[in-house]
Amino acid sequence: MAGRDTKRWIPRRLSRAEAALRNNSTRPLVTPASVLISFAAMLAIMGITSTSWEFALQQRVLPRLGVFAGDQLGDLSRWRFIATSVAFAALSQIGPALLLFRVMRRLDQARIAVIKAREEADALARHDPLTGLASRRMLREYMRRRLAGAAGTGGYALLLIDIERFKAITDLHGHQTGDRLLLEVANRMKRLLPPEAIASRVSGEEFAVFLPRPRPVEALAKVARQLISQLSGRYQLDSLDARLGATIGIAVTPENGTDEGEVMRSAEAALYRAKGKPGSYRFFEPSLDRELKQSQRLQRDLHDAIATNGITPYYQPLVRLSDGAVVGFEVLARWNHPMQGFISPEIFIPIAEDTGLIGQLTQSILKQACADASRWPDHIKISVNLSAVQLKDYSVPEQILHTLKIAKFPSQRLEIEVTETALVDDDKSANAILSRFRAAGIDIALDDFGTGYSSLQNLRMFPVTKLKIDKSFVRSMNVDVNAKKLISGILALTRSLGILTTAEGIEEAEEADYLRSIGCDFGQGYCFAKAMKADDVPRFLKAQVSA
Repeated sequence: MAGRDTKRWIPRRLSRAEAALRNNSTRPLVTPASVLISFAAMLAIMGITSTSWEFALQQRVLPRLGVFAGDQLGDLSRWRFIATSVAFAALSQIGPALLLFRVMRRLDQARIAVIKAREEADALARHDPLTGLASRRMLREYMRRRLAGAAGTGGYALLLIDIERFKAITDLHGHQTGDRLLLEVANRMKRLLPPEAIASRVSGEEFAVFLPRPRPVEALAKVARQLISQLSGRYQLDSLDARLGATIGIAVTPENGTDEGEVMRSAEAALYRAKGKPGSYRFFEPSLDRELKQSQRLQRDLHDAIATNGITPYYQPLVRLSDGAVVGFEVLARWNHPMQGFISPEIFIPIAEDTGLIGQLTQSILKQACADASRWPDHIKISVNLSAVQLKDYSVPEQILHTLKIAKFPSQRLEIEVTETALVDDDKSANAILSRFRAAGIDIALDDFGTGYSSLQNLRMFPVTKLKIDKSFVRSMNVDVNAKKLISGILALTRSLGILTTAEGIEEAEEADYLRSIGCDFGQGYCFAKAMKADDVPRFLKAQVSA
């Protein structure tokens, strides 16, 4: 079925002459019949040559040598001589002929194998072997031909489609399940698109559709909505009930480009902006190209900054409210770009997540933090944040534990912070990863408590040892009585569960005093200190002791 469906997605069919030429090129040249014909031709040539010598050439050559030669054609002895010589010559050629046949047959088979391998390689290069859709190379070739002759036509449109949540499902259920999902995605696209469209798988979970531009162009929005609806539906694979999503970037000709490179870049820029709102579509606008180029430059700079430790840790103190003692520091990533100055983590952290650099960034920050904290008192802990992306990667605990081992930093001095939102994405993998940390003696802090989903369920399911009350509650408790009640309720809940609490965003001493009076364990905020460089930490600790 997949093979038959695929035929209508091949934009270029072979002509009869091309098909005949391809078939002829793979036919064997050396066959038993061809060998027998060659052998018969050789015998005929030998017979003609012997007869010509015996009855014609001898009359001219031998008399000159003084030798008499008969000329009777009816002389049987001469005919017997011809037959005997030809027969012996034929017998003497059978062995070499068979050997030559075998050698030439093998060479012919090797030639055919090379031709077929080239054809298979070309087919693989032009089509995705899993889905049967056109490859990125074939798509660009097709676009190049169509756009070269687009003058006088209504133009074309390119839709780039990013499949959401695919990687998370593959990481959890394996690549075989991922392949089945991709095949189903391709089949849904085939059923939806018109015959004149060409669908392509351009990368792992990214697809493309190239089609004549409909009039009006708003009709493309309808196509995009239909694709998003179809590809975002439920996928039933045996016992797996999966849900994917789709985000689309759209570019049209000639407004957004006149060659395949320009059109592809325009669609990529539109898709990049659309990803800010998953499940949406976005048409290309000139401003998007500038944003994409800026983002790409930032990605390159981010990669270099991570490799050279250009992103450095800053430390914000965690204070025990009962006596004001500093018990630890939250590690915050700071990037002082050589050209743009300080870049907010809200900008570069999402880029690191999207580009797969978040793991390298965490490792880099953790290594530097371990080196810094090794020079501080042994009771001082450090707290490092993990992103939602990392809570899907089962190798993260081993990577972090390996970093601690290399740095000779005790795991008991490390605390991992995660947000409630990160736990919701994939609770099974998150629970397994956090449990591995707890088994190694690493504390788990649930950050931004009260702003995420199903907070009480998270406290029950996950091995949380500390809860961080979001700063929005602390900021509003002076003006909102209900905020104070909520904080008191959270503290009562955590005490009953044996979980410690940290209040974030404390800016005034009165706030710290009130939180201490109602039983909050730790505090963090500008009331105590802003985030500081590693060189400033020893002076800060010394000042705290002196005070």
